Amino acid sequence: MERMNDGYFISLLSMYKKNISPDREVLYDYDSKKHYTYGMLEDRANRLAHFLIRQGMRKGDRVGFCSYNCVEFIDAFFASCKTGIIITSYNCHLKEEKLLELIRNEAPKALLYDENFADVIDAAKRSCPDIIFISVGEESQKHGSYSYAQVQAEEITGPIDCKTLTLDDIQMLIHTGGTTGTPKAAKISYRSLISNVLSQILTVGLNQNDIAYVFLPFFHTAAWTIFTLPLLLIGGKVIITKRFDADLSLKIIAEEHPTLTIGVETALKRLAEAKKFKETDFSSYRIMISGAAPIARETMEHYWKKGVKLVSGYGMTELGTCNLLPPVNDMKLEQIKEKWDSVGKPLLYNSVRIVDSKGNDVEPGEPGELIWQGELVFSGYWNNESQTREMVRDGWIYSGDIGRMGPDGYYYIVGRNKDIFISGGENIFPGEIEEVLCKHPAVEEACVIGVSDVDWGEVGKALLVPKDCSNLNRRDILEFVRGRLPSIKIPKYFEFIDEIPKNQVGKRDMERIKAKYNK
Repeated sequence: MERMNDGYFISLLSMYKKNISPDREVLYDYDSKKHYTYGMLEDRANRLAHFLIRQGMRKGDRVGFCSYNCVEFIDAFFASCKTGIIITSYNCHLKEEKLLELIRNEAPKALLYDENFADVIDAAKRSCPDIIFISVGEESQKHGSYSYAQVQAEEITGPIDCKTLTLDDIQMLIHTGGTTGTPKAAKISYRSLISNVLSQILTVGLNQNDIAYVFLPFFHTAAWTIFTLPLLLIGGKVIITKRFDADLSLKIIAEEHPTLTIGVETALKRLAEAKKFKETDFSSYRIMISGAAPIARETMEHYWKKGVKLVSGYGMTELGTCNLLPPVNDMKLEQIKEKWDSVGKPLLYNSVRIVDSKGNDVEPGEPGELIWQGELVFSGYWNNESQTREMVRDGWIYSGDIGRMGPDGYYYIVGRNKDIFISGGENIFPGEIEEVLCKHPAVEEACVIGVSDVDWGEVGKALLVPKDCSNLNRRDILEFVRGRLPSIKIPKYFEFIDEIPKNQVGKRDMERIKAKYNK
């Protein structure tokens, strides 16, 4: 019997259900009201794979996306498993020069795009004329060389199998959040993806009866590996929309009864504030996960009141999306409430340490930088060895996140290494201060940064978003934090603002925040 090589394993794992349940519905594009079975996705992926190969593309070449969420992303994923062609997806909302910089660096041979981004695509055509441009979701070509309808009309001449594909080959490039500078492209291998998928299935207890509503964009790693790929593997169902809309989301929840959702605090808060939130039935939900940024207890309480097990998890693009998560299946709602500010425990296939500035393990309970190893992690940055060496040291990935572990093994995130400031010779972690500030009944959101000070080197400046109709003032805040924080951690300055600047996936945009408020 011929031994199964990595390529065979990947092609089998990528869509083995097509041979067992070809008529099983697995994907629902809510915007277009189109339903897709395994058999349909297999056919679509084969047609895309044949098209790309006939255009001269081979293993290791890149196919890019500049589009809202759509079925074409899923087609490309499965076509990638058949051909070894690498997927790279771009944040459509990046400034033109940054987007073109990424495209030039990664040199995709084909670029699938949404007509909503025709202006930036026109710029890409002028800058990179050799790229094959394909307009998704359009019957007629406009700015592109092809429409996707033409791609799907491609003749299939037989199955495609890239026999040289290994688990260590790169399957996709996912860009970092880009909160500072130009985003970097993290190389994600088949080994990382498969390990992430298995980790989610086994840790969260996913099964073929689960339905995930996915509104995070596919240029974000969490949109792929938290629920989409695991459910595509095991026969669950995935619902996608082009972008997040609170009213539309509530309609989907009422009609489709999802059991799973991954979101960010910004979206979950907007959802809870929508008019029909209170009347919408959330009883179908087994689990909701918040990630990418801290979430306020008040936001979580909206969902807890509906009986939803909403928890906060931790991960980052380079580490494999979800690395820490509370054992939500084994926790009762009251336990989740008690551990609301924890990001849980390590998931399968990764190891974590907490170290000081010299790389030595800190004492239990002490804060330090989280560093990681394991099957989940990335394979470095595309065309950026210097940044790779900076992040990966002695086989460990330095996350830049400061955390601590409680006596019961639960982890807590304190802040970012880059956001720490030194006041009077002492390291100050903004996350600790923000947590206290957010407990004030009139504070909606808090962000603390360090600003220069003649006497102390740096002192804290708190940016506070007041709740509606609140008369928040400096004196009230100072009275509240005294006794709750040591004097050195109490911010010297307070500024009341309408909102904390964030990027498209809900992370704080520290570059903009510091440029605007570090005065």
